[in-house]
Amino acid sequence: MDKIEKIKILSKYALFDMENTDIPSSFMECVRDVCTPKGKMKVLKILQTSYCDKNCLYCMFRRDREKTERVFISPEELADVFMKMYERGIVKGLFLSSGVYKHPEFVSEKMIDTVIILRKKYGYRGYIHTKIMPGVSLQTVEEAVKWSDRVSVNLEAPNEKRLKAIAKGKSILNDMLLKIEKISKLLENYKRKDQITQIMVGTSDETDEELLRSAHYLYKKYKVKRVYYSAFFPVKDTPMENKPPTPKEREYRLYQADFLIKRYGFSPKEFTFINGFLPLDRDPKELWAEKNMDLFPIDVNSADFETLIRVPGIGPVTARKIIEYRKYRTIKDVEQLRKLGCNVKKAYKYIKLPQGYLFHQRM
Repeated sequence: MDKIEKIKILSKYALFDMENTDIPSSFMECVRDVCTPKGKMKVLKILQTSYCDKNCLYCMFRRDREKTERVFISPEELADVFMKMYERGIVKGLFLSSGVYKHPEFVSEKMIDTVIILRKKYGYRGYIHTKIMPGVSLQTVEEAVKWSDRVSVNLEAPNEKRLKAIAKGKSILNDMLLKIEKISKLLENYKRKDQITQIMVGTSDETDEELLRSAHYLYKKYKVKRVYYSAFFPVKDTPMENKPPTPKEREYRLYQADFLIKRYGFSPKEFTFINGFLPLDRDPKELWAEKNMDLFPIDVNSADFETLIRVPGIGPVTARKIIEYRKYRTIKDVEQLRKLGCNVKKAYKYIKLPQGYLFHQRM
């Protein structure tokens, strides 16, 4: 198999939600728009190999799944094709992941070799995201951080109990958190590098409360840049092929709540859970506000930043605009708020304007 075919197969498999798609017919189908520390860009998302010695119950790469096409691309081949794509303007960056093949150190060495070839042989200075394999040494983690712009240790589950239910042989407490902690310390010496993680949603009967508590801990303790939530979908010929897919609405609500934790200073205990789950039909910020009506309405002309961002319909950007705007003039009406970015239909119940103005008249 030539290296072009390898690239197409391994880039297809790198897209977790595209197990049933055909092999891409062109390089453009191998490229994805992703958010990076350097902004949004077109990235080649690819595996070093689809071979895997792990047997995670939900995964298309699991050792016992015969239908997965097993391919390995050498560091030289991958670096060569990537640079051709880069020089043609097809991609601006690389996201390199892999199955765990032979030994975590073996495949991690190949991944880091790919990155070093790009950096040293080709002089590539662009964006590279390297996934850290479970079970690798801390020395290997240090090498990955040295040569990459972003690294990730995917937890897959919110805690040890949930992970053991789907991925025997992996450990959050005895392996993954040690790597995340090490990366956190290493990143203190770099200004423009970061780490992220990914958690599967709906694979292990975990609750939203468990997921958000774990995310909150990672943000506070290790300064993880972002937690990604991936809704489970069943893959044929795996032990979980008959498990119902996780509703995308659940993933969406988790991202809303996660954003409130990361950007607004919320804690998981402030959310409304029903048997541990966020209601799918309600915005978590609006639910919080309704439970805390004693704090409202707030005066938009005097409230501080932390108070303003707690109002449904007002985010950090709008809050800053409001604070800057009122340095020079009083906010008197709805149109002023709209122009500042406020979602008035959401916010009107929770804010007040100067006395004598009838708020509802301009809705």
